Amino acid sequence: MEFHEKNGVAVNVKSSGEGSQSIDIGSVDINFDIEKHPEEVSNGTILKKLDRTFMIPMLLVYTLQFLDKVVLNYAKVMGMADDLKLVENQFTDLPTYFFVAYIIAELFNGFYVLPKFPVATVLSVNVCAWGLFTACCAACTNYRGILTVRILLGLAESVVIPAMVILSTNFYSKAEQAFRIGIWYSGLGFGQIFGGIISYLFQLVGPGAAVEGWRIMFIVIGLINIIVGVYIYFYIPSTPLSAKMLTAKEKFILLQKLTESKIGVKTDLLNWKQIWELVTDIQAWLLFLVCATISFSSNTISTFSATDIISFGFDSKEAALLNMPSGVVSILSSCLSTYFIMKGFTRYLAICILLLPAVTGGALMSFLPKSNQAGLLIGIYMINTVTAPLAICYSWAGANFAGSLKKIGINAIFISCGFALANIVSPKLYNFKDAPNYYPAKISMLATQAGSIFICLLIAFIYYLRNKQRDREQDGKVIDENEEVENVWLDLTDHQNRSFRYCY
Repeated sequence: MEFHEKNGVAVNVKSSGEGSQSIDIGSVDINFDIEKHPEEVSNGTILKKLDRTFMIPMLLVYTLQFLDKVVLNYAKVMGMADDLKLVENQFTDLPTYFFVAYIIAELFNGFYVLPKFPVATVLSVNVCAWGLFTACCAACTNYRGILTVRILLGLAESVVIPAMVILSTNFYSKAEQAFRIGIWYSGLGFGQIFGGIISYLFQLVGPGAAVEGWRIMFIVIGLINIIVGVYIYFYIPSTPLSAKMLTAKEKFILLQKLTESKIGVKTDLLNWKQIWELVTDIQAWLLFLVCATISFSSNTISTFSATDIISFGFDSKEAALLNMPSGVVSILSSCLSTYFIMKGFTRYLAICILLLPAVTGGALMSFLPKSNQAGLLIGIYMINTVTAPLAICYSWAGANFAGSLKKIGINAIFISCGFALANIVSPKLYNFKDAPNYYPAKISMLATQAGSIFICLLIAFIYYLRNKQRDREQDGKVIDENEEVENVWLDLTDHQNRSFRYCY
């Protein structure tokens, strides 16, 4: 069997007699003779190799990305705002303009960078760049300086989420993706834990030190970023065919498994039909909305969690340590929920269940009296279950969008821009005139979490209707397995490939 896609992606899947099989994609050809390769290759063996290659580096990247945001939170209570002479809402401007730059860069990344260049290379370059910019935060002496560096950080970090989702979908099947995304996404929780430890340690730097503790903190974290970025450049592959840790037979078996997911292949050409389909697909806009409403709480988790805890009556060192259990909640909720999704639990129901404690936590923070410190802390810990639904949304998008450019676009533009837009709006609700209670921010957070549940149910209902329609279309038709495989490697979208079924 042989077939070609006109947009430049050529794929051959053929059998040359009983003893030989091959796959070639573009100019790359994978051949093996079964008689010359008698070794048994199981999916479990391949998964172990993939997990050893990807999970720890990706977990480190996401931990560092979140750490970059949360250390800004800690730097404020360590004296950064006073040292840089920040007044009124200038501190809240820092995360706002970070995400303005983030959104602008997402458009460029989604339509040009990620489709054109190897995704692992793009990720490594940006990790090194944001490490450099993080270290440069230590050199800032005023508002303009720190604002400029945070804008540059927004440009560099914008590629992280779409790049890592694309890597996850390039190497793992639909069933496997959710748990793997949950693992690296739990870096958010590790960032909270390590951020609390790092903040506490650097607060021990005395006031008479030659360099302030918060400046040393930025330098150390920046250097770690650069080391991780260099590692990714040399050791992380972009596609199964460039995976040096896999044998030819393992690549062949992996490609056969990925064919079953009906998601498509990578192309470096701009496909306007897929772009148009993406922007007119209601599921893309609903996922944008649900990611925006879920992400509305992320500033409480990252930039303002220490500020909130201090408002409960604790000092800065206590705030650093008391924020660490939030990370444990994030890790457990992300890993456990995505593990059960891998075992067959429905995504929309998992999101709704996780949002319920987040809504409860938002209510506790908003309405409990200041005298109830334990209840307020429980509230801020419960809010951290809202991090796991965002990880599930990433895997949901990866499983339900097919076509190379459409798959890149949903992650790089809709999902990431929804996340960024929420992070632009929500800091403005932490207005200095509302200190120390910040009731508008807390009540808005409560409302958006509740709204996320409704949007999630609507998305699931749309997927249910689409699958029912396709079942009716294929009722009584004979399924041609060769045509099924061909449709996948022809880079068809989920709309074009009528055998595609949505996960809800």
